[in-house]
Amino acid sequence: MRKVVIFAKKKSFWSVVPDLDLLNIQIQEMENDGWELVSASANTGLFGAIYSFTLVIELTEKQHITKT
Repeated sequence: MRKVVIFAKKKSFWSVVPDLDLLNIQIQEMENDGWELVSASANTGLFGAIYSFTLVIELTEKQHITKT
């Protein structure tokens, strides 16, 4: 199963760029939960400033097996 996630959390109200430290922490947590990062791309505005990131994540096969 694949999911598309948009990450746009900022460090503060006045900040323009996304919080990359928090993004890295959340990617690490997703990988620990069995998700694999397939793709990450920056979403930019008209003048090239990065406003968010789009992540494509995929659940690994080990997590697809349900316990009976």
